[in-house]
Amino acid sequence: MKKIIAIAAAALLCVSALAQNNKEWNASYFGIKSNGLIDNTTSIQKAIDFIAEKGGGTLTFCVGRYLTGAVYLKSGVNIRLDAAADIIGTDNIYGYKGQKAIFNGIGVENVRIFATRGNGVVDGRADLVLASYKDQKDKGYLPEGTPVPTLFYFENCKNIKLIKVLYRNPATPGKFYEAVNSDVVNDGCFTDTRE
Repeated sequence: MKKIIAIAAAALLCVSALAQNNKEWNASYFGIKSNGLIDNTTSIQKAIDFIAEKGGGTLTFCVGRYLTGAVYLKSGVNIRLDAAADIIGTDNIYGYKGQKAIFNGIGVENVRIFATRGNGVVDGRADLVLASYKDQKDKGYLPEGTPVPTLFYFENCKNIKLIKVLYRNPATPGKFYEAVNSDVVNDGCFTDTRE
């Protein structure tokens, strides 16, 4: 009898964890604005951290333009882009905090960034970012070795999936994402950016 109870408890915990990972939160719940003007970096990071603390799930961006600098992905937290949802990189080079991308994952696992019901976009706004980078570099304000940010950067990550995302205007030409010692699957993603 004790064995049956233990098995039932383990199964219940497993189902509970699975349900938690399937939980979705709308970006607006965290005060993330979709007007393309307000910098959402802090709000997006708080949302990712909150979902990670809750055991994982999906942060969903509905129609709109979401301005952000560098954010850090967490294990078990997915990013979903609905139709006409555009994540756009800030043109302020300092908004990337010296990081290599808009979305940065270091030592994370089980993350999906995916588009549904149309093509969600991640737009690096290369011209504006490079102009900011050059201006600050020419003035001597940027530390040596400050990277030019791309769209995604993964280091020592496992089970990362990029699905049906439209890559646009990375500031590093032709380099939409960088993966160092990482397991990244690129499934159905494409670009309309010309070299």
